[in-house]
Amino acid sequence: MISRVLMLLSILLLTCSCKKDCYTAPEKVVFELVNSSGQNLLENGTLTTVGISDSDGVGVQITKTNDFKIVLERVGSFNGTKNYKLYNTIKIAEFSIKSSPVTDDCDGFKIDEIKFDNVSYTKENGYYKVVLE
Repeated sequence: MISRVLMLLSILLLTCSCKKDCYTAPEKVVFELVNSSGQNLLENGTLTTVGISDSDGVGVQITKTNDFKIVLERVGSFNGTKNYKLYNTIKIAEFSIKSSPVTDDCDGFKIDEIKFDNVSYTKENGYYKVVLE
């Protein structure tokens, strides 16, 4: 009888998830779009329209901040690499986001790398400075 109870408990423990009921969202992706002199192109009025889409042509929602940066909404929640295009009136910038699952007690994803292919950029504290001209 005791061995059956122990076997049942063992099966229950093996089938139960050890993860907590929580979700870790990827960190925010923030871009500052500048010219070669470092001037913010949204702030100086050079750029009035900016759009981003993924490789399937699906648009990415963006939000402009008070300090003239853009925040990409709901990106990075996948395992692998996804390609994007940043559309504007100066230059189409291509970039990729590489994400992977988090390794803590919650489900979710973390962004491992953001890489631009055809423009200069630097990773700053909390955002990417992207040089479009």
